[in-house]
Amino acid sequence: MKSGNFEKSTLLKYRLLSSFLLAVAVVTFYSLPAAVAQEGQEQQEVSQKEVEKYKEAKKAAKKERIEKVVKQDKTGTDPRVFSNKWMPYYRYTELENGLTQHDLTAFGTFRFSDRVGMFYELPLAQYRDFSDVSGVPPGTDAIGMGDIDLKFLWRPGALEFSYGKEGKKSASVMLGTDLLFPTATDDALSGDAFLFAPIVAFVFDMPFHGFFAALNLYYFDVYKKDSAPETSRYVGKWFYMQPLTKPGPWWGGLFLLPEFQPIYDFKTNDFSLWIGVELGKMLAPGRIAYIKPGWGIDNTELTDRKFTFEVGFRWFF
Repeated sequence: MKSGNFEKSTLLKYRLLSSFLLAVAVVTFYSLPAAVAQEGQEQQEVSQKEVEKYKEAKKAAKKERIEKVVKQDKTGTDPRVFSNKWMPYYRYTELENGLTQHDLTAFGTFRFSDRVGMFYELPLAQYRDFSDVSGVPPGTDAIGMGDIDLKFLWRPGALEFSYGKEGKKSASVMLGTDLLFPTATDDALSGDAFLFAPIVAFVFDMPFHGFFAALNLYYFDVYKKDSAPETSRYVGKWFYMQPLTKPGPWWGGLFLLPEFQPIYDFKTNDFSLWIGVELGKMLAPGRIAYIKPGWGIDNTELTDRKFTFEVGFRWFF
């Protein structure tokens, strides 16, 4: 009798334990996905917050970098300041021989360090009309991409000095190279030669927050086609930047930048001079628009520039 009661009691306990374990299993089964989902959601929220913090930190760092560059070079024209800039432009050109040309160029700068930078010119589209050139059949033209130009400049600390009252003005001697690659898609758009030029530049601060820069280049051909002429040419790029109004109001941020380009061809003993006058405006910090008409002066070759007109934009990033 006692043995039967014990067996019934044991069986009852077993059934209760089984029911409890089954209930725990059921609750766990239904609760686990919700818990996993909640944990995943929490992790996703944390991850999203980290991404947002990273984006905000990156945006703040970019803004700080642009503000620093703008303090040094508000107009985006000072060759001493290396920064990442996007500067596309359109240019219309008339030569002395009657040729007209339209260029759409992706121009910009790439910063390697505070003292080393690269300037690139990628001619995305060129159109040359030879209709008015003497001896060329009417309707002759060419369209395509032109030659790529890469300039590298270095501002050595040993070649910098201060001058003026209390030494507040500075000057730099800069060194560099220019590489012109024959990448044109049509022979009529290119010089059919790979040109190299060493660069020596002098940049001086001037009164009233302006500066003067003189870049001096000597081009010679490293490689050329047999049909291409030999190159031995000096090109000067001298310009003076003068702010006209302070940044701020809608009429502020104006500047004037006249540029002189003396060119001497050692092969033909010909000299030419081109002058361009850039009028620019700072639309916002790191955002500059400009127009630039130019004229050839004392030209001696038919391939010299007679008139140019350029419009472009500078965008710090």
